[in-house]
Amino acid sequence: MVHALLEIWTPPLADATAIVQKIRSTQPDIVFYGATNFPDSIQVLQKVKEFGLKVPIQGVGAWLVTPEYVKTVGKELLDNIMTVTASHPLKGQEELVAKFKKRTGEPFMTQDPLMTYAHVWIIKEAAERAKSTDPKAIRDAAAKMELTSGPGAAALYPGKVKYDARGRRVGAAPIIVQWQNGEPFTVVPTDVATRKPVWHGGR
Repeated sequence: MVHALLEIWTPPLADATAIVQKIRSTQPDIVFYGATNFPDSIQVLQKVKEFGLKVPIQGVGAWLVTPEYVKTVGKELLDNIMTVTASHPLKGQEELVAKFKKRTGEPFMTQDPLMTYAHVWIIKEAAERAKSTDPKAIRDAAAKMELTSGPGAAALYPGKVKYDARGRRVGAAPIIVQWQNGEPFTVVPTDVATRKPVWHGGR
């Protein structure tokens, strides 16, 4: 039997009690948690804890795996929650992550700094190929190039940088990240995962 529930609201959310009660009464096998503002998302997660809801939560977006969440709600509430991101530290990037943490004081590295790191290397490579500092020349060089080695390519799964006619990265694949003991780890794809996924809760 399939149990389904679609719940939509417009921020700000006055009270998440009714939403979480509906989820509990529906008894879903998994909750797909879309993006919302920070206060609303915190309120929903707090109500999940308050009502003792044990169900796998799958988010969409890097917003759900930032240091702000663990600082605000604590690692116990976030444990085992997963989300899909465009990028996240992969197996083999431990040295880069360690340098980032030491330099910034952040507890872990997330999508935004990792992609910024990759983008700087991609722009550097494009500028060298264009032999110019003109933004249009660099952009045109980036649009034509294909990187399969170097820091820019290595930072982004699956290790290749090439753009199509619309400027989208060819072969880009999503990353699934999961909170484990207060830190988000890459759990899918398994060949570059830094931890194994943990399936939590459910009926």
